[in-house]
Amino acid sequence: MAEIEIDNFDELQEVEQDVQDVQETPEPQEEKEQVSDKEKLMRSLVSDDDEVDELTAAHIRQVLDAAPRWFLSQWKMLLLILAGIFLYITNGYQAQVEMMKETELEAELKDWRYRSITRVSELTLLCRQSQLEQKLREQGDSTLTPSKVAPFIINVKD
Repeated sequence: MAEIEIDNFDELQEVEQDVQDVQETPEPQEEKEQVSDKEKLMRSLVSDDDEVDELTAAHIRQVLDAAPRWFLSQWKMLLLILAGIFLYITNGYQAQVEMMKETELEAELKDWRYRSITRVSELTLLCRQSQLEQKLREQGDSTLTPSKVAPFIINVKD
């Protein structure tokens, strides 16, 4: 080993810090290797290549280690979100069915209105005085004749 002369305490602390930094450098390299393993695993899972790296249970465990803990701690929120999604979809389908029924009933109501208008106009035509007189003449009833005296207006006092 080489000997280094240090005149003051500050220089000694700087040298010791440099020695510690040199000794600590291999650990980040290991972390980088772990990250690169995870990245490699994720890329192999997502890639469309025919060549897939061999996946081991250890690699899969490394990737999925954090996920179960998070899901277990958030299960109530996830259940609430799923219930909300379920209710939203169910409500949408129910609203759609009700709108279809409403459209069908409106079409049926419109049809009945047109039928009613037709029947009222046919009845009005058949009940007119001139039509009745003409039918009676065709049947041979000659006793019915139009009045020659104008109708009287009766005033009623309250």
